[in-house]
Amino acid sequence: MKGTYAFCPKSGAPLSDERHYDEYGRCTHHPTRDRHEGTTRPDGELTNGAMRSSRVALFNHFRNCHRRHHDPDEELYSKVALELVRLKRTASSRTNWDLYVWYAVGERLARAGYDVEWMNSHIEPRCPDCAGDLRYESGVDDSVAAYCAVDCTGSNADRLEEIRHRVAELYRRAFEDADRIESDELRLL
Repeated sequence: MKGTYAFCPKSGAPLSDERHYDEYGRCTHHPTRDRHEGTTRPDGELTNGAMRSSRVALFNHFRNCHRRHHDPDEELYSKVALELVRLKRTASSRTNWDLYVWYAVGERLARAGYDVEWMNSHIEPRCPDCAGDLRYESGVDDSVAAYCAVDCTGSNADRLEEIRHRVAELYRRAFEDADRIESDELRLL
């Protein structure tokens, strides 16, 4: 993930607040170690996160975020590890961003009866075309629409609809044995 919720795309370690600048003046951060003894150790590379992280990184990030809200749950972590294998193996170039995998694993957990509302606190939807920030507008019926902040496609389309569509697509492909879901049935998005 990038932006506010960025983490090391290889290890899943949180990023430091300390800034490092390259020869072009671009700011990066180094991964930090967390308190979990079984986590992958960051190797010191500089990063600002990535749109696509390793399966191990997503798992470690999930575990770290979960522990901010709940007591450790090894049974849940085992389930998440298995679901991430299925999702990462199934994800295509269109659906392999962390945000789609994060929402799809959250959907899978919600349908299995787990509390997943906390997961919304650790992700920020991005424009599906340029990965840029979204600007949000309220609708008349308490609905929310999100538009690319730079209008990269010139269409001024609601980007939340595209994100929902991609999450549902990934979920259906990864979990063919599950109930068929449509984009308007997602619980986190």
